[in-house]
Amino acid sequence: MSDLLSAVISILLYIFEGYCIQYLFRAFAKPRISNIKQSEYAVGIVWVIIRLISFLIPFDGTFTALKLLIHTFVLLLFCLIWYKGIVLLKVFLVIQFMALRELAFFTSYSFIRIYDFIIDIISDFVNNGTISADVYMILTKAILFLSLITVQIIQSGILLFALKKIVRYYRCQNNHSLNKEVFFYLFPSAAGLLTAVLIRIMIITIENGSQILLYNKYPSLYFIVPLTALVLLVSIIFSFKLYQDMTELQMKQADKVILENQIIQMQNSMTEMEHLYDGIRSVKHDMKNNMEVLQNLLQRKYLSDGSEDNEIKQYFDGMYYTVEQLDNRVHTGSAVSDAVINSKFRYAEKEIKNIRLDADDFTLPDNINIQAYDIGIILNNGLDNAVEACKKMRNKYPDSETFISVRSFRKRNMFFIEIENSFDGILKIDKDSSYPVSTKEESKSHGIGLRNIRNCAKKYAGDIDCIAEDKKFILSVMLKN
Repeated sequence: MSDLLSAVISILLYIFEGYCIQYLFRAFAKPRISNIKQSEYAVGIVWVIIRLISFLIPFDGTFTALKLLIHTFVLLLFCLIWYKGIVLLKVFLVIQFMALRELAFFTSYSFIRIYDFIIDIISDFVNNGTISADVYMILTKAILFLSLITVQIIQSGILLFALKKIVRYYRCQNNHSLNKEVFFYLFPSAAGLLTAVLIRIMIITIENGSQILLYNKYPSLYFIVPLTALVLLVSIIFSFKLYQDMTELQMKQADKVILENQIIQMQNSMTEMEHLYDGIRSVKHDMKNNMEVLQNLLQRKYLSDGSEDNEIKQYFDGMYYTVEQLDNRVHTGSAVSDAVINSKFRYAEKEIKNIRLDADDFTLPDNINIQAYDIGIILNNGLDNAVEACKKMRNKYPDSETFISVRSFRKRNMFFIEIENSFDGILKIDKDSSYPVSTKEESKSHGIGLRNIRNCAKKYAGDIDCIAEDKKFILSVMLKN
C-alpha cells in the first residue's frame, strides 16, 4: 500500500514538473505549430512521459547522473524540433529548467535528516521494549512516506518560486537579438546543472563491495549540499535578473539618445518657426499698409473721374482676406505657442466635425522664464493626446459633443498649463508610471507623450497631474517660474 502511495505522489510530482516546464517555455518561445491551441502544453506532456518511463525502468543508484543526462538530452531534442527561435535560446531553457529542478531537489532533500532522527528515536524505544517491532515497522513506513511528501512539496515550491522569478524578470520580450546575451544567461545554469551531476556521481560510493550514501558517512553533507544548491539557485536567478536589467538599461539609454535628438531637432525647428512667424507678421503688416495706400490712390483716381470700378474693389477685398489668413486665430504672446496651438486646432477641425476649440485663456506673460521649445513640447504632446481622445470618442459615439480647451494661470511663482478635453471615459493606465497611455496600435508609442511632458516639467521643478471626471480629462502641468 505504501509503495502505491509513493508511486502516486511521484506521478503527481512529474505532472507538476510538466506544468513548470510548460510555464517557463511559454514565456520565452513559441511552438512551430501555432495553429493548434494545445501546442504549448506539449513540452509538459513530453516531460511527464520521460519521467514515467524512467520510473518504470529504474536506474541503479550509481547511474542517477546518467539518468539526469539522458533526461536533459531527450528534452533538448524535443524542444529543438518543436519550438521556433534560435538554438541557443532553447538550449538555455532546457538547461535552466534542469538546473533549477536539480538544485531544488538537493535543497529539499536534507529535510530527510529530520525524519531519520525521528526513526532513530523510535529505534531506541524498540530496543528498550517500549514499543513492539510491528509498531516500529508501521511507524517507520509512515515516517518515510511523510518524508517523501515533505521533500517533494518543498522541492516543488522552490522550483515554482525560481521559475516565477525568472519569468517575472524577463522584461525584454520584444528584443529578439538574444544570440550573444544567451551565453551570459547560460553559464550560471550550466554551472548549476554540472554541479548537480557531480553531486549525483559522488553521493554514492562503494565500500567493501557495498553501496554507501555519503550523507550517512559524512552527516555534515546534510548541511553543505543544500547550502551549495541554494547558493547556486539564487545565483542563477540573480544573474538572470542582472543581465535583464543591463539589457533594459541599454534599451533605455538608446531611447534617451533618440529622445534627446528629437528634442534638439524640435528646439531648432521651433527657433526657425519663431523667426519665420515674426517675418510673416512683418510682411503682413507691410502688405496691408501698401494695399491701403494703393487702394486710396485708385479710389482718388476713380472719384476724380466720377466713376467707380466694382471689380477692382472686389479684387482688393479678396486680397485683404488672403492676407488676413496669414494671421493666426490664437494669440498667446509667443510665436511658438501660437504656431503649435493653431496647427493642432486646424488638424482637429479637419479630423473632427463640429469640435469646440478654445484657447482664449492661454497666455504667456513676458516675465515667464520658461524656454519656448519646452512650452512647445508640452503643447505638442498634450494636444496630440487630446485630439486622439476626441477622435476615439467621436468614432465610438458619433453624436457626442467633443471639445478641447487650453488655459494657463499663475499661482505665486508657479505657472500652470491645463489641457482639457472630452474622452470616452475609458483609460488605460501604465503600471510603472501610473499615468494614462496612448491607445494607438503601436505599442512603442505608448506613454511617450506624457513622459516627454513630465521631463519638461521636471526641468522646472514641476510635475504633471491627470484628472479624469466622467467623460472629461484634464492634463495639468505645473512649472516653477
